[in-house]
Amino acid sequence: MDQMDYFIQTGFVFGNHIALWALSVLVFVGVFMLSVTARRVVTERLSGQANSSQALARAVTTLLQSTHRFFIFAVALGLAKQLLVLPGPVDRIARGIVLVATLIQVGMWAGNVATALIDRQLRLSHKRDPASAGAAQIIRVSCLAVVWSAILLMGLSNFGIDITGLVAGLGVGGIAVAFALQSVLKDLFASLAIILDKPFVVGDFIIFDDQLGTVERIGLKTTRVRSLSGEQISVSNDALLATRLRNFKRMEERRVVFSLVTHFGAPADMLEEFPCYMRSTIEGIEGVRFDRSHLAEITETGLRFETVYYVLSPDYNIYMDIHQRILVSAARWFERNGLQFAHPTRRLLFDPQDMKRAAAVSTPKRTDIRALS
Repeated sequence: MDQMDYFIQTGFVFGNHIALWALSVLVFVGVFMLSVTARRVVTERLSGQANSSQALARAVTTLLQSTHRFFIFAVALGLAKQLLVLPGPVDRIARGIVLVATLIQVGMWAGNVATALIDRQLRLSHKRDPASAGAAQIIRVSCLAVVWSAILLMGLSNFGIDITGLVAGLGVGGIAVAFALQSVLKDLFASLAIILDKPFVVGDFIIFDDQLGTVERIGLKTTRVRSLSGEQISVSNDALLATRLRNFKRMEERRVVFSLVTHFGAPADMLEEFPCYMRSTIEGIEGVRFDRSHLAEITETGLRFETVYYVLSPDYNIYMDIHQRILVSAARWFERNGLQFAHPTRRLLFDPQDMKRAAAVSTPKRTDIRALS
């Protein structure tokens, strides 16, 4: 009754005039309604205008769509509270509501932005590399765990809770887990590096160490490769990433260098004519770019011609068909012109007098033979 009489006489309620209460309520309702309406209008307009070239519009749309009403409510409550002088407990409750809502909303913003970026990258690379889906899930979970852990620690710190011991305990525990799972974590991060950096993808033909085959699956710990002989090779991601690796799937053209050796005594005119013949032969084959052909060296076995050309296809079978055609043409040219391919042979020349002396020394005399008998 005394409070009612005091209110009637002074117009104050809980230390604030009724006009301030009315103004505070008006600010709360106005901010809340205007924010909700502005969020809806801006989201609709940006959603209609956003396309693949407007990354900023898509980012703003994602943030607005992930802004919930409880956060708008908390912001409106915080602004309205500034006009009033509230008792200590009530003021702490209001500040706690605003703080919790803000931290949760910041966590949702960060999580949604990270998810949107990961999903966009996944859409761009999904057709080329299906293994990116697994990496995207790992990265998404890791990002959300980091974001919400930071939000939780910030919230506890703002509520006056000492988080020093908690952070130290988490650090020591993390180090212990990292040491216990060292090999697993190495392969896990190697898997992410393979999927994100893409030294190879599923379907590529690769050579590593003394193994070769087609990549079938990129897992979290191992990569499966199907060898040419049919068996499946499993190799750890860390070991595969540490070795020197050749990826033939990304070859755009193949450089081929080969040599042909003819015997000594071939006519000089033929030696000049053969490189020209190789040039005309290779240039007449579709899908091949001629580079050069020369008499490169005089070796112990004969005269060596070196020819270089490019196959404008990475397919190995196409390369072998073309190379066989070139070699057969060269063999026919040698046959038509009476030349022979050289092979490793040696001729030893002896002086006749030396041969007689060697025979005399090695043949025993008759008297010596009789004496021995």
